[in-house]
Amino acid sequence: MKKSLIFSSGVLLLIFSMAIISPVNANATWGFETDKTYIFELKQLSIYGTDYTLMLKANTTMKIVFTDTNATGYNYTVTDFQNIVTPNTTLFLPVEVSEGVYFPMPQGLPIALPLTYTEIPDYLGAFGQFINQTDLNLMLGESMLNLTDIGNITYMDLYSVYNADYLYGKLDLFAPELNETTLTTLMASFDTGELPITIPTNITDFKLNATVAYNATSGLFDYFKITIRSTGEQYGYVDAFDVDVRYGLYVPPPPPPPTTPTPTETDFPWLVPIAVLSIISSGLILRRRRK
Repeated sequence: MKKSLIFSSGVLLLIFSMAIISPVNANATWGFETDKTYIFELKQLSIYGTDYTLMLKANTTMKIVFTDTNATGYNYTVTDFQNIVTPNTTLFLPVEVSEGVYFPMPQGLPIALPLTYTEIPDYLGAFGQFINQTDLNLMLGESMLNLTDIGNITYMDLYSVYNADYLYGKLDLFAPELNETTLTTLMASFDTGELPITIPTNITDFKLNATVAYNATSGLFDYFKITIRSTGEQYGYVDAFDVDVRYGLYVPPPPPPPTTPTPTETDFPWLVPIAVLSIISSGLILRRRRK
């Protein structure tokens, strides 16, 4: 995947990537449309209170077109901001999650999740339950580097929320102290090299909340959001080190409501009925004279 796409796909892979295994017999149904262009864009990127959204929005926008689907996955193309088109494939194949127990997991970028999968009538609900009941190490793997290198993590929870609108995958993490080198490497993987950002050398009270949302009707990826609240020290100066990231599906604004023409006002509105009556009266008088 090209570097320009790393920012937009990093958190999806961070939460859901797994090792590829051999295909098996399956029968999945999909809720998205093929041959339709889905646009994903940067909604928000602010670091240290500075908004970089407009600076990076154009370079991180990508267009997704699902070209075809099959029983285990789909093929799609990614068009980046340079109009370079890259073909991709995502498959959902069973992964052994415990001894003798398998669950279909995405192999590739999960732009969309299946609505049903073989004998699973509600895949999104089942996937949410899988997140809630699965060991963190199995779900995250090495995607977040080695978590023990980040710092003394006192709290970390990976869970899901599922309702009629969305399936949310959520990660909450807290560390009293953070390893600055590890954070620098992690942020570099999100392609922030263009930004004049200095990572604090001493980060404390590090709180991270990440959310990935999928549309419950179509199974399509809708957005991911990252919120970081912490305190950073740089050159002896201590300040809030906050990061806000949101990236998701572009939804065109609704059309403006139809406008109702405003009646033309006059300074003498009583002239209108008098004029009408005058015309009618004149017509009657002329008619009588002709008789």
